[in-house]
Amino acid sequence: MDKQMMLEEVLLTLLWVADKLSRPTLNNLTQSYEGWAWQHGLNRLLNRAEDRELVRRERQAEQLVYRLTETGRVQALGGHDAPARWSRLWDGRWRQVLFDLPSHRKKVRIQLWRWLRANGFGYLQNSVWIHPDPVGKLADALAEWRDDVESFVLMEATCCPGYSDAAIVAGAWDFEEINRRLRGYIQTATLTSRDLACLREKPSALPGWITQDRIAWRHALELDPLLPRALWPSGYEGERAWNTKLKSYRQLAPLLRAV
Repeated sequence: MDKQMMLEEVLLTLLWVADKLSRPTLNNLTQSYEGWAWQHGLNRLLNRAEDRELVRRERQAEQLVYRLTETGRVQALGGHDAPARWSRLWDGRWRQVLFDLPSHRKKVRIQLWRWLRANGFGYLQNSVWIHPDPVGKLADALAEWRDDVESFVLMEATCCPGYSDAAIVAGAWDFEEINRRLRGYIQTATLTSRDLACLREKPSALPGWITQDRIAWRHALELDPLLPRALWPSGYEGERAWNTKLKSYRQLAPLLRAV
């Protein structure tokens, strides 16, 4: 990862912590990280983030306040707002992507597989993929295939009597691996009393901890489709991992307020 981008992500995470758990002012951000901010150019990072519409500045009671935009908030959370995804309603319909692309379009097929995986689709077969949400974005991106139904088609469906949504979820996504990654995140993100003592003694190490946490969180969610709560399989560890993340940042929040 580009060093400048890494520092920007640390900054966004700090602002998210300040906004959620403390007071989101430039003052209380730099008080705790004055040395770090000076070394890496906090103002330059803030200006860059503002140019990319990740933050917006406000002035309140003679203080300059930076707040995350919605885009910045999602970026601060590692690219996924997991609680929002989990809380969305499901209309009971599965969106199916079925395709049989010609052999000379192998490159297109591989690109399609990657796009489907990156957007949380599960696969029942290599050419049969499903998702619980509307797929308008996919339909627009593949408009060229709209009339070539022998090669590609999008459909909506519900389970026939005798078949269950739970079985579809189990077949389409590898929740054994997903839960293994989530449990791994829980283990690495849990702060012991010794961890907290070390960070209090050396608060300059906190940006490094945040970077590692972001990497671990991304890895944990890489395969997770973040299904609506109604479709969660038994034993799903997503919410426990999220609560571990929140607890850790609550424990670290006093460092942001330290003078």
